[in-house]
Amino acid sequence: MKLGLNFIAVWFGIIMIIVVLGGAIAIAFTDVFSDRLFGLKRVFFVFMLIAYAVYRGFRLYHLLNQRKYRGE
Repeated sequence: MKLGLNFIAVWFGIIMIIVVLGGAIAIAFTDVFSDRLFGLKRVFFVFMLIAYAVYRGFRLYHLLNQRKYRGE
């Protein structure tokens, strides 16, 4: 049961990183939410999304590294 939960956590982490980075790129380089987010708020939101993707990547790296050392 534990192996199945780790498998789901790994794939959810990968998908979440892709979605968040895609959203950050879309907001940074297109007119998405240009009527609601503009100026410094827009830049801050993009950096916040990138920081969240880095955080999720760090957690994913540690999860995969932990699995490797446990021999799963």
